[in-house]
This record gives sequence, C-alpha cells and structure tokens, in this order.
Amino acid sequence: MKIKDIIEIEKHFTKNKKTPCDIVEFLEDETYSESRGEDIKHGDMHLTHYIRRQLKDELADDEIINRISKENAKLKHELRDYKKAMEKLKPLITQLGRL
Repeated sequence: MKIKDIIEIEKHFTKNKKTPCDIVEFLEDETYSESRGEDIKHGDMHLTHYIRRQLKDELADDEIINRISKENAKLKHELRDYKKAMEKLKPLITQLGRL
C-alpha cells in the first residue's frame, strides 16, 4: 500500500482532520528509486519499500559515523603523540634560544 493511501485512510479515523502541511510536502518530495531508475514521490512509495529504504539509509549512515569515529580516534592519538614530542623539544628550543 502506498504511503499517500495510508494517509487518506487515516483521515477516516481522525474525522477528516486536515493532513499537516509538512506531511503534504513530504508526500510530494521525490527520492531516487534504484529499482525504477528514476525519481519517485515519497507518497507514491509503498510503505514496505519506504521502510526498507530508510533502514538501508540508516545502515549507510551508521557505517559513515563508525568510519569517522575511527578516523577521529586515530587523529586524537596522533595529536597526543605530537604534543608529547613538542614537550620533549621544549628544553632544546629553550637552549637554542640562549645561544
């Protein structure tokens, strides 16, 4: 069942309450459908397809976050090593300044 059809069905249970404008905009927004090879409106997507797409996007986001976190940890470690090396060089720099 398409998302826009589900929203229409919901109206019957909410006494024809107007659909919020952000939801209307969302239903009209488009996303690329890999299976169709073209853009498709969110409202025209079947609910199961939309959920799978969201799960796939979430997984991709998690992988990116994980990769960035690892890179961040590596950079923090390198910065710590750099700071230690600079602390060891301070006495030498001070001595050179006295010459």
